[in-house]
Amino acid sequence: MRIRQSLWLKIGLLAAIFVAYALRTTTLTLQSMWVDEVMALHFTEGSFAETVRTIIQPTHNGPLFYLLLFWWRQVVGDSDFAARFLSTFFGVLTLPLLFQWARKLLADRTAALSLWLFAFSPFTLWFAQEAKMYALHMLLAVASSLLLLEAFRKGGWYRWLLYASLVSTFLYSHLFGGLLVITQAAMALLLGWRRWKRLAAYVATMLSILLVHAPLVQIILRAVQRYQPRDIWRGFVPLGVIARDALGQYFYRLPVPDISWPAFLLAAGLILAGGLFLLLHRRADPVVVLLHAFMPVLIFYAISFRVPVYTAKYLSAVVPALFVLSAWGAEALARLWRPAGVLILALGMLMVNGVVRDLTDPLVQRGDWRYVADYIDAHEGENDVVVVSAYYNTRLLERYYRGESKVRGFAGDPYDPWPFYEQQAEQYDHLWLVLHQDQAMAPGNRLQEVAGIAFPVITGQFPNGGQITLIGYQMRYVYPALPPGVHSLDLCFGNGLCLVGYRFDATELTATERLSHPPSNWIHAVLYWRREPQIDPTPFRPLVRVVDDAFNVWGGNMDRRPDLFDRFPPDRWPVDGVVETHFDLNLNPAMLPGVYRLEISLAVEGDEGRRMEVVDPSPGQPGDRFLFEQIRITDG
Repeated sequence: MRIRQSLWLKIGLLAAIFVAYALRTTTLTLQSMWVDEVMALHFTEGSFAETVRTIIQPTHNGPLFYLLLFWWRQVVGDSDFAARFLSTFFGVLTLPLLFQWARKLLADRTAALSLWLFAFSPFTLWFAQEAKMYALHMLLAVASSLLLLEAFRKGGWYRWLLYASLVSTFLYSHLFGGLLVITQAAMALLLGWRRWKRLAAYVATMLSILLVHAPLVQIILRAVQRYQPRDIWRGFVPLGVIARDALGQYFYRLPVPDISWPAFLLAAGLILAGGLFLLLHRRADPVVVLLHAFMPVLIFYAISFRVPVYTAKYLSAVVPALFVLSAWGAEALARLWRPAGVLILALGMLMVNGVVRDLTDPLVQRGDWRYVADYIDAHEGENDVVVVSAYYNTRLLERYYRGESKVRGFAGDPYDPWPFYEQQAEQYDHLWLVLHQDQAMAPGNRLQEVAGIAFPVITGQFPNGGQITLIGYQMRYVYPALPPGVHSLDLCFGNGLCLVGYRFDATELTATERLSHPPSNWIHAVLYWRREPQIDPTPFRPLVRVVDDAFNVWGGNMDRRPDLFDRFPPDRWPVDGVVETHFDLNLNPAMLPGVYRLEISLAVEGDEGRRMEVVDPSPGQPGDRFLFEQIRITDG
């Protein structure tokens, strides 16, 4: 019976590791990188000496990861998959170490449950797919606590030497690694009870570490003393909010406003039950899990009165211990009342739901810079400029952008951006303004406001719920002839306005879209016009519609006023020029798959019941509108 249980335990362990690896690698490049990842690559793109000079600055968390990333890139390159795989490797390697730690302290079943919780935590998955130090930080947290336990139980100079090496690397994995090292001192007192010789070995080991790392300790103390808040959004966070936010992030990757009380109480209840049953345990050693889970948080809370920099990932070293407590709490409750075992199943289901959400819902994913880059590439003209609100974000865009436009960071006063925009208008035809973290850097800035006053809007794209905002502006209206690649046309209306060309970004698409402006998909239309020498000045509004065979409207141009027709009325157009106009056509998400037509008309004074007549309409065409390009709606 015991052999069969051991076999199933090994199968479960291997299955969890395999599934965790497969889940992390198959979705590794599902999301584009975000700014911290690209900056990590930037810090390590120079020579080894340049990289070291950069990463040893006190402002950088986790110099160890950057050092490893430097050498990793030399071997495998710096594609998204390659750069992130380093963290994936660390995340998967944590699983067997966590299993061993929990198994040696508690029981096989607790260890297996802990492993599965870690494998399917949306938090650990997120950071196993990010080219940052947090997966490494969690790995070293488990490894150092495991080795500390082994050193106290079995002794041996090589174990203490290995522990000293792990602690040294752990201190450089993140600035707050020292919190767990301090906690391990309390763990050592517990483990060293009646093991005085090994406690003395621990003290000797730590004294040697302290001597070696005295400069680091001085840097940390100096950083705390001289700390000045740089991020205006950071502030002191009460302990209760830290507890709720941390559990919400570690178990479900949800912030405080989004985590429900039942979900929070389920995780918190299992942790508290695990802690209580640990205190009642017949052996003292397992209580180190309790210290590992809570003491770093309490130390951080005390420090945060002086240095208020809380974010859940900074305390990620406690995550493995929290999962062990949850597993032990569920197992202990199930011993008292077997149906209570369903609690761990409920917790696991909620965590898996968080994983599915993170992999499928754009609103909670990283900002999609690939989409922004591809959109600009597909819609840019021959002489455009891309302006990114923060200079450091230009590296993000340039990582994915393959177009020809000039990309530059905004280099002016964000509260008076017109002088900068004026310079761009003198050189370029279109301005693509990319906003990301602009309000965090310059609250109340007028980048979008002033651009909207000065220029007609081409389009607005808001991927991932507006994490990134892309606004296109038209700075040049008139061209001497149709640009290359435009479909020519010769359609005149009774007021003397003629449509001479057009292009669309899609003629086959789904009716719905989830990334940039859900639930509706859009078609971007660019129409080119000329005017006759004599023109009727009666006001009108252009109507670009998607219609079916019965002329039912299933999509139409968004009304962005003031547009080009307001700013530059046709009676002011040059007779020998071609005027460019842009329209976003918003589709009805309830459209059925099939073939539709695009319709263009001019509504007199904006009244759709009164439309300008078409000059020489084609046979079978209505007299007050023109049907052209077919649009095919496919299954979404």
